[in-house]
Amino acid sequence: FLLVTINCFGCVIETIYIILFITYAPKGSRNSTVKLFVSMNVGVFSLILLLTHFLATDSTRILILGWICVAVSVSVFAAPLSIVAQVIRTKSVE
Repeated sequence: FLLVTINCFGCVIETIYIILFITYAPKGSRNSTVKLFVSMNVGVFSLILLLTHFLATDSTRILILGWICVAVSVSVFAAPLSIVAQVIRTKSVE
């Protein structure tokens, strides 16, 4: 229950952030963000849904989806760490 609550709160915060960014961003940034948002949420989700539905059996489908979720979770939490390497290399936080 606690994990679901925390994740729902995080989703609400991120949704508010995306809405605010799209509302106040310059037109070029807004268009590229909307394109990326739609392609990732609609395109990639549809691709995962179709591939796992038609190419995997019931027993392996759960395993494949679990590994996809693990990969996405690790990349979400590891992505900010790529900036740490740049900060160390340049010795600047600008």
